Amino acid sequence: MNLFVAAGLLAVLSVVMLGPFSKWLSQAAWVSQAPRAAVLCWQCIGLGAIAAGMGAGFSVAVERYRVGFASGTRELVGSLFSGHPLQGLGLYDALALTLAADLGIVLVVIFSALVTRTVRSRARHRRLLDLVGHRSAAYPGTDLISDTRTVAYCVPGVRPRIVLSEGTLRLLGPTEIAAVIEHERGHIHERHGLVMLPMVGLKNLFRWIPYARLVQREIATLLEMSADDYSARRYDALTLAGALVDMAASGCAPRCALSAAGSDVTRRVSRLLSSSRNSKKTAVTSGLLAGAVLTLPLAVVALCG
Repeated sequence: MNLFVAAGLLAVLSVVMLGPFSKWLSQAAWVSQAPRAAVLCWQCIGLGAIAAGMGAGFSVAVERYRVGFASGTRELVGSLFSGHPLQGLGLYDALALTLAADLGIVLVVIFSALVTRTVRSRARHRRLLDLVGHRSAAYPGTDLISDTRTVAYCVPGVRPRIVLSEGTLRLLGPTEIAAVIEHERGHIHERHGLVMLPMVGLKNLFRWIPYARLVQREIATLLEMSADDYSARRYDALTLAGALVDMAASGCAPRCALSAAGSDVTRRVSRLLSSSRNSKKTAVTSGLLAGAVLTLPLAVVALCG
């Protein structure tokens, strides 16, 4: 396959992944039957789009060698360290190489900044909890804060914290409180804080890209569903659903935290009340879809040698 053709295919693939495919996945009903696999799909879309975009640039840059993508990349890398990195590069070659390199550099810098900001925000909130909260004697492992509003959330990190408010204790019964706490433990046990690290703030930076607008909200909802399942393994799903409904009207949580009543409560309650909220078949299919999305750019490159 001609590398210019491959570059065009990779560019189109990147646009489709970040646009129409992301919109389709955000509207798909089946994701609620396999929330963890659906999260993997969202992650693979992002990685696949980045790989396709960078691959498109490098394909144009190495076309002049006429030896295929892999050998051309080796030639390009060799020239970069030979002392004459731009020798023989035409205008389009240089532009494509610059765009590909800039894409990688900019994404690394941006995601590093987002991760750093989120980690610092969580650490700052933990220090605030040390000042305004105190350990609950009735519910070991949780922090209690004096707030009349309904609050229940966890602050992820190396030292995760589960936070409840006095308003929550007054509103919910003991079994409902236990189910909510187990939900927050699900976030901690399944490392959901790590999944959300690079997503926080992405929408504000790339608002014009459908993927960036949708991914934080969709992954947050899917992680809440996964935590719901974790709680429902120990407590009755109806109990957790009732607690979510009670908390939805007045619940609140800091942006750096994962809140039980924070994302699409109506959809989650409907799912908890369903007799078939999880499907192994859907999970397997979703996993295969994620693999296909991630390997498709690599397959295009492989056809070019």
